[in-house]
Amino acid sequence: MVYALWAAVVVLAVLCVLNLALGLGIIRRLREHTERLNGLYEQAGGAPPPSLLPGETVPEFEAGSRLRGRTLVGFFSPSCAPCKELAPKFAELALTMPREQVIAVIAGFRDEAGPMRELLEPAAMVETAGPDGGSMAKAFKVAAFPRVFLIDDGRTVLATGHDLADVLALTAARG
Repeated sequence: MVYALWAAVVVLAVLCVLNLALGLGIIRRLREHTERLNGLYEQAGGAPPPSLLPGETVPEFEAGSRLRGRTLVGFFSPSCAPCKELAPKFAELALTMPREQVIAVIAGFRDEAGPMRELLEPAAMVETAGPDGGSMAKAFKVAAFPRVFLIDDGRTVLATGHDLADVLALTAARG
């Protein structure tokens, strides 16, 4: 009986050592992959720049004269599932604001942007840009869709986020 107990303890100890060795191997491998990924980012010139952040000023751009007063700006893509989910909420919020203070930019070709354009047009001034979002997306440094900005009359970003809740929460926090 005692020999069986000792055998069980030895087997358990061997399993623990094996588990420890495998865990250390996994950690070493993850470090190697992290270094490789960081190397790729450096070769590509770093990570893509984030969009404009609260407090930053929107630079001049082609359609910039459309930014008047406190403006809600949304960037959408018709092929993006989160965009399709956010667009009706954006349109609902936009209806509470003067139409000239709401801009929706749809990144895509006119034929694929049709349904989203029909949804947003009653509430916002809608611009259909190419797949990259056009000059407005470049000015706002939009790297992913959807993206929503609230701009004050001095072209300063008050709030930004991928969801209206983020933007509204930041706006409420800033007063």
